[in-house]
Amino acid sequence: MLSATYSVPLTGIRTAFLILLCPMWVLGQNPPRVACGPSAEIRAQLERATLAVASPSDFDQGIAPFLVLRNRYPHDLSVHESYQDAVQRYGIEGHLRKLTEEYQVLSMQHPDDLMYRYLYARSLIGRNTLSAIQQITELLSEHADFAPAHRSLAEIYASATFHDAEKEHIEEDHFRALCPGSALQPRPTALPNPSPLIDQAEHLLAENDDPERAAAMALQGIREDEWRLQRIRPFDWYSIDFKRQSQRELQAKYWRVWSIQVRCDRRAGQPEKAAAMLSLMDQRAALLRQDSDPAYWNALVTLVFLYEEGNQKDSALRKLDSMQQFLAQHPDPDHTAQLESLRKSVEANQR
Repeated sequence: MLSATYSVPLTGIRTAFLILLCPMWVLGQNPPRVACGPSAEIRAQLERATLAVASPSDFDQGIAPFLVLRNRYPHDLSVHESYQDAVQRYGIEGHLRKLTEEYQVLSMQHPDDLMYRYLYARSLIGRNTLSAIQQITELLSEHADFAPAHRSLAEIYASATFHDAEKEHIEEDHFRALCPGSALQPRPTALPNPSPLIDQAEHLLAENDDPERAAAMALQGIREDEWRLQRIRPFDWYSIDFKRQSQRELQAKYWRVWSIQVRCDRRAGQPEKAAAMLSLMDQRAALLRQDSDPAYWNALVTLVFLYEEGNQKDSALRKLDSMQQFLAQHPDPDHTAQLESLRKSVEANQR
């Protein structure tokens, strides 16, 4: 009799307690299982997944352990977020576009699931950040206590490109109140440093080391720098000027790598390969001139040095004449002095 007397009040108390803890449950929503961060077990697995990546430029290898975890824990918000972060860390434009498409489909397949609605908006961060801000803000207007959304907005507003100190503090305060002790992550994640391998390859050549080893090292270096540029181009964290400067720096490195290949082929007793590369470099220099590219001058300087080193004086002199023609159209005191110095060097070696 006693239990029957208290059965209804206890049920009401339990329901009220659940309402306070999980307001989304009352609305018929499917709340994420982890709102403030992963469990200790999943955190340990996510850390192991990150450590398992050997090369940051290998997308398939980088993403594989996170895919395994997502398949194992399909309803864990932290696992999905870590998967998205991994795609942003290791992916290029096509991977990033596919990520957004994937979470758009998931949000459509689960229209009443707040987690997938948030994850779709989150997948836009970095590529269409303004749209992400709009969607996450709309989500919070309906679910003000959804902590991950406050965290994402705080991280966006703390970034250099989308910085808004007032909004950053508001969102961070909301997040800290809901998730005391939880961490925010800087956005964007730090870019990798430019590869040191091209410098090292040039040093090997200067030390008369194995030319095959130097050439392979230079090629690996340019691949790493190509990947680094892919970490810049698709993202709206970076300005147009920064993207253009990064592209110019990579272009200059290509010319260094091609020069290394010419010198390595000559040293390895393969003059035909060196000549073929030089011919290709000549064609690329002509394209630079056609496009009025500022890199054209440096390309000519490089060719003069390579032809001179190969005792191809006539070819070197023709490049000097091209430089003179360029100077007539684009006067520059520094370039004039450099041309005079190069011409003296080439003519002196002819004697």
